[in-house]
Amino acid sequence: MKSIIRNILIVLSVVLLLSELFYGIPFLGGSFILGLSWQPLFVNMFLYLIMLVILMVDKQNAIKPMAVVPLLGIIGSIIAFIPFIGMIVHWILFFLLIFFLLIVLSSPIYVPNKNARVIYTEDRRHKN
Repeated sequence: MKSIIRNILIVLSVVLLLSELFYGIPFLGGSFILGLSWQPLFVNMFLYLIMLVILMVDKQNAIKPMAVVPLLGIIGSIIAFIPFIGMIVHWILFFLLIFFLLIVLSSPIYVPNKNARVIYTEDRRHKN
């Protein structure tokens, strides 16, 4: 995977990890979500959607099977509007994001070879 895509996934993962940690705190996270009329769940759903699109579009992605985690995040954000079940969903997503972040951090980085020689398959010189 390219380093810029890796860095974007790391930043998104850390932001979502901290939000899932906060939302999973009993009563405090729930009151915050209810106080903002479930808008934080829509923001999380949008961030998970961005992660999913990045994982699907990246050609040199060695962690393409990890797209299951953002997909579960989108589904979890939809289910999390139910108060007690939402707390458990946020805990599960928190641990899935820790796993996702460890996989992204250990993934190989694609570095193009800038010193590669160009080899032509046909002779471009004119014969007289």
